[in-house]
Amino acid sequence: MKILTYRDLKSKGGLVPLLDHAFGWVFDQHQFEDSVKIDPRLKNGPVGFCAVENEMVVGHVGVMDLATRSLNGTVENVGGLYGVATLPGHTRRGVCTALMNSAHDYFREKNYRFSFLNTSPANIAHSLYEKLGYTDLIEYPSAYRVLKNKKTTSSKKETAGKLDLDKILKIYDEFSTGRTGFVVRDKAYLRMLRKVEEITPKQCTIEDKGYVIFKEEKSAIRIRELIALSVEEMHRLVGLMEGKTKGLVYDRGILNRALLDVYRSRGYMIQKRGFSVLMLKTLEANASFEQTYSDKFYLSRLDVF
Repeated sequence: MKILTYRDLKSKGGLVPLLDHAFGWVFDQHQFEDSVKIDPRLKNGPVGFCAVENEMVVGHVGVMDLATRSLNGTVENVGGLYGVATLPGHTRRGVCTALMNSAHDYFREKNYRFSFLNTSPANIAHSLYEKLGYTDLIEYPSAYRVLKNKKTTSSKKETAGKLDLDKILKIYDEFSTGRTGFVVRDKAYLRMLRKVEEITPKQCTIEDKGYVIFKEEKSAIRIRELIALSVEEMHRLVGLMEGKTKGLVYDRGILNRALLDVYRSRGYMIQKRGFSVLMLKTLEANASFEQTYSDKFYLSRLDVF
């Protein structure tokens, strides 16, 4: 078995069945590489590590270079893993462990002190990650409200032809003041999110003291990111989302305690334990998550990798 970086893999076609079996992801090489070019988390790194046996890709671990904000306000670069997969028939042969070790070696070469990944506690791979030194760090609370007999409303701001990224960034910067974790953003990062996450002007409502990025799904509204500078603005933005559907409004990742309280006060069903979990591995013996980030660590669902 050989381990190659994604960039060194001669034929990327072998990733198609691997990623389809693992995630139902129809891998489009050209579309993916267009995203890599603009994604600061990928464009300067190996993108991933691939296990190749008899010219067939049998395993994959994606790697990201991530910027976080530490407690003292400086940028702490860390590693991130995504797309961990082994081809059926090749499991329990050490493929995933070898790929994960290659990823960790890469992170250590970059002097990263932490590695993060997202998975589900229900996933069989969760126990493997624990054996490799990962621990559960953050679960994502969720909120759901089924609306009954409500009329939908519309807003002129929702039909604007262009996203005001400067305004979004200004609001987010003020909101994230004093927070640590995955809160390092600039305009280039927002442009990447807009393309990779396929955010359109119709899926974003921007106000003076807050904004919400959402997705309309048949008779439901999924809130992807709601950022507001006051509790009153949180209520207003949630109310706007409720006015857009007669069905369901839900948010799958709420690390803002004030927003979670707003959902609770509006009659949402709150699920404190999420289906997914952020896991952490320290790559240096003296590295301390608490001393680096404390309890101010934050990320939104748009930052989940």
